[in-house]
Amino acid sequence: MKVKLLVVAFSLFGMNGKAQEHQVVKVTNETFKVLKDVSNSALADGEVLLSLTTHQDLGWIDEIEKCVVMRDTQWITPFLQRLSDEAAFEMDVEQASIMREYITRHPDKKEEIVQRLKEGRMLVGATHNQPYEEMYFSESLARQFYLGKLWLKNEFEGYNATSYYNSDVPGRSLQMPQLLAKAGVENMFISRHGRGVFDWKSPDGSSVTSYSPGHYIDFYNVLGKEDDEAIKELGKQALYWTTEYDYIPGEKAVMPAVLNFEFIWDPKPVHNLDPFMKLWNNLATVENEDGERLEVSIPKIKFSTLDKFFDQMRQGTKELPSIMGERPNVWVYIHGPSHHWALDHSRKADVLLPAAEKFAMADVLVSKSYANYPVDLFAQAWESKIYPDHGWGGKGGQSTDDIFLARFADAHAKAQYLLDNSLNSLASKVATDQGKGVPVVVFNSLSWERTSPVQISMQFDAETARSVRLFSKSGAEIPVQLSQVVQRKDGYLKSAELCFVASNVPSIGYETYYAQFSDEPLNQPALTFNPAFENDFFEAQLADGGLSSLLDKQLNKELVDDQFFKAGEIFTTKSEGNGAGEFFEVQQVSMDGFDKTGNYPTAWELVADGPVYTSFRYRQPIRNAVAELQITFYNNVKKVDFDVELKNWDGTMFREYRMALPLKMDDGKVAYEVPFGVVEVGKDEMTGIAGNGYETPCKELHPRGIENWINASGTGFGVTLSSSVVGMDYVDPTGKNLPGTILQPILLASRRSCHGEGNDYHQTGDHRYSFSITSHQPGWENGFRFGKESNEALFAVVAPEKYRHAPLPERGSFLSIDQDNIVVTAMKKAENEDGMVVRCYNLDGQQTTAKLKLWEAFDTVYETNLIEENKAKLKGNRSGTVKLDLGKYEIKTIKLK
Repeated sequence: MKVKLLVVAFSLFGMNGKAQEHQVVKVTNETFKVLKDVSNSALADGEVLLSLTTHQDLGWIDEIEKCVVMRDTQWITPFLQRLSDEAAFEMDVEQASIMREYITRHPDKKEEIVQRLKEGRMLVGATHNQPYEEMYFSESLARQFYLGKLWLKNEFEGYNATSYYNSDVPGRSLQMPQLLAKAGVENMFISRHGRGVFDWKSPDGSSVTSYSPGHYIDFYNVLGKEDDEAIKELGKQALYWTTEYDYIPGEKAVMPAVLNFEFIWDPKPVHNLDPFMKLWNNLATVENEDGERLEVSIPKIKFSTLDKFFDQMRQGTKELPSIMGERPNVWVYIHGPSHHWALDHSRKADVLLPAAEKFAMADVLVSKSYANYPVDLFAQAWESKIYPDHGWGGKGGQSTDDIFLARFADAHAKAQYLLDNSLNSLASKVATDQGKGVPVVVFNSLSWERTSPVQISMQFDAETARSVRLFSKSGAEIPVQLSQVVQRKDGYLKSAELCFVASNVPSIGYETYYAQFSDEPLNQPALTFNPAFENDFFEAQLADGGLSSLLDKQLNKELVDDQFFKAGEIFTTKSEGNGAGEFFEVQQVSMDGFDKTGNYPTAWELVADGPVYTSFRYRQPIRNAVAELQITFYNNVKKVDFDVELKNWDGTMFREYRMALPLKMDDGKVAYEVPFGVVEVGKDEMTGIAGNGYETPCKELHPRGIENWINASGTGFGVTLSSSVVGMDYVDPTGKNLPGTILQPILLASRRSCHGEGNDYHQTGDHRYSFSITSHQPGWENGFRFGKESNEALFAVVAPEKYRHAPLPERGSFLSIDQDNIVVTAMKKAENEDGMVVRCYNLDGQQTTAKLKLWEAFDTVYETNLIEENKAKLKGNRSGTVKLDLGKYEIKTIKLK
C-alpha cells in the first residue's frame, strides 16, 4: 500500500503550467510581517530554486535489492515520465551508482536519459556513491570520481557532473575539497551541518562551493506544515538568505530548496509539494488578523537542478564565507569498530590494489606492451572496493552488511591475485643467478627506498636442507630466522617461514637475495622467559597485561606511563550506541563492566628468539572473550609489533575492546594520516562547531578515523603507531584524568543500527589485529614513513621461473622521486588509452619542485585533472626524468605517453 501511495504522489506532482486565480489569503500577523519583510528584500523579485531528489543509501530502508526496485518503480521511472510530460520539471540523482543500476535494468532508457542530461533538466552526482570519506585510503577516495564522474562522461555522451551529494554523513575529510576541485566538481551538497552556502577549502587553497540546509529533511518539513506555517517558514528562510548573503544589485537573487526525502517517510508532505508551490507562487495579496492587506512580492519557486543554484549564487553574491579543515566523522563507529571483518578486508585492499597497479604498470614498461594489463579485472576490483556506502545496517541490515563484507572481500581477493600475477611476471624477468642459490626477489611498492622485515614461506624437497642461509646479491650473509618449522623424521626441512630484514629496497622497485640450503643442523636454542628484554634500540619490561616500561636507548627516553595501563594491554568498556545514531555527538564509552588483561597474572611465554626478532606472547581470558597478545622486537630495525587476537568473543551487546598505548608524554600533540594528507589535532579541523545540533567543537571530537597511522609527539620524543583498524582514540577513557597521552586503537564495538528495525552488530567470533610502533625525534614527519611501511609490507617472490633472456638486473627502480615530502599514491595504466598515470601529493606546506625518475623516457607528459583529462603539457627529457612543481599540500596527476 505504501508503494501505491508514493507512486500516486509522484503522479500528482504536475502543475501543468496553469495559473491559479489570485485570491486574498488570510494569514497570521506574524506571517504577514514576514511576507512584508520579504517583499522589501533582495529576494522580492528572485527565485527559490527547488532541487527534487530522494536520499538514497544503497540499502538501509530495506535490503539492497528491494531498494533497487523501489528506486526504479517509485522514483526514476515516474520522474523520467514527468520530465517527458512537463518542460518545467527537473530532477537530481545523488550518485552515479543509481544510474548504473537503473540502465542495467532499463538499457532502453539510456537515450532518454542522455537527452535529459543534455537539456540540463537532470543532474547526477559526481561520485559513485556517498561514502564515509575517512573510511577509505587515498586512491579509493580518488576512484569515487573514476566510477562516478568519469563513468558518467563515458556512458552518457560526455555528461559533465559538477556536483557532489553527500547528504547524510556528518564528516568531511581534509582534502576532499581539493579532490573535488581536481576532478572538476564545483559544488557540494551536505547536511547535518549549519545552514548556509560557503566555500569549503582544502589546505592547498582549492575549494568547492557547499550548501547545507541544516538537515536534508528541511524542505520536507516545510511541506509538512499547515499552509500558514509553511508560508511563514519559507519566508523566514528567504529572510535568512537576504540577511546572511550580500546579493549583487542587478543580478537575479536566488535561494535554495532541496526536497530530499526517503521512501519510508510519511508521504503527505511529498503530496503537498505541488499544492504548496501553487499556493506560494500565486500569493499576491494577504490579509492579517487585523484586516490589514498587503500586496506581496516574493520569490517564485521553480524546479531546478542543484548546479544551477550554485552557478547563480556564485554570480549573484559579492562574497561567500569560507570554511577550511577536517570535520571529523561523528559516525566513525558505524563502519570500523562495528564491522571489523569488513573493514579489515577493505583496508587490505586499500593497500594491495594500488600496489598491484604499480607493478602491473611496471610489467608493461619492461615488456613494452599493454596487451597483458588486466584492465577489466582491475575495474571489477575497484568497483567492489568502493561499492559499500554509508548505509550499513538498517532494515534487512544483516543482508546489507553481508553484501558489503562480500564486496570488500572480493576487492581484497582480486587485489591479491592481481598483485601476485604482476610480481611473478616481473620476478621472472630478473636475471637471477642460480649459482648463488634460490632467488628471492623482494618488491617495494612505496615511493622511497626502505629497509623493512620480509616474511616468506618455503617448501623443501626431501633431503634438501636441514637449515637455510641467506645472502645478498653481492654475497654478504644476511641474518635469517626460521619459524613454523616442519621437519621430516630425518631432520631435513619440509616447510618453514623465513624472516629477514631487506635493506635499502629501491622505490617502487626490487632487490634480489639468495637462499642457500645447508646440511648443518638447524639451530633451535631453548627458549627461557625473562621479563626484561634489551636490544640495540630498546629496553623493555614485561608485566601483567603488557609492557610496563619501554626505554628508547638512543633518545634515552622512557616511552610508557604504566600508572593505569600497560603498553599493548587489552581492555573492555561499556559501549552503548547505535551505528549512525550519533546525531549530536559521538557516544562515548563508560567504565561499566570494565576489565583489562592486566587485572590478572599474565603468563608470558618467550615464543621466538633469534637473530632477526624476539617474540613474547600471552593468552588471557577477559570479560566476554579471550585476549592474545604477541609482542615482537626486531633486532635490526627500530620496530615493535603488537599482534592482537580476540578469540571466542561471545557477541554480548554494547561492549567495546581497545588496545592501550599509554605514553609518558604530558604535552603530547596528536596527528594522524588521512587521504592525501595529515591532520594535526587541534590545528587542522574546521573552526568551531558544525551546527545543526552538533555542538561539540570539531577539534574536540573523538575517536577519529585514520588511514595508516597516528602519531603523538611531545618534549624529547615522538611515537608513531601503525594500525590495522580505522577507529582510533587518544583521550583518557577512564574518567580518572590519567597523565600522559593514551593512544587507543578501537578493536571492535558491539553497537546496533539506528534503524528501528535494524540489526545488532554482534560480530561474534575471532578477530585479529596488527599494530607496530617506533619512537623518534618529535614530529609526525619523523614517523610517517614508518607508519605506511608497517601497513604496506615488502612483497617477495621465491624461486621465480626465469625467462631465458631475462632483461632486468638484480636490483632496480621503476619510479622514484627525489623529495621526501612527496608521496606517490598511484602508478597505473591510463584510462581508455595506452599511457602511464602517476599521482602524488605534497605533505609540506611549502611549494616543492621534485624530479620524478622513470624506468624509461616517454615522448609526451601531461598534467591532468584527477580523472586523467589533459590540462597542460609538461617537459620531460630523454633520460626519463620529469620535473614537477607541487604547491603546498597539492595533489597532482600526470599522464605519460
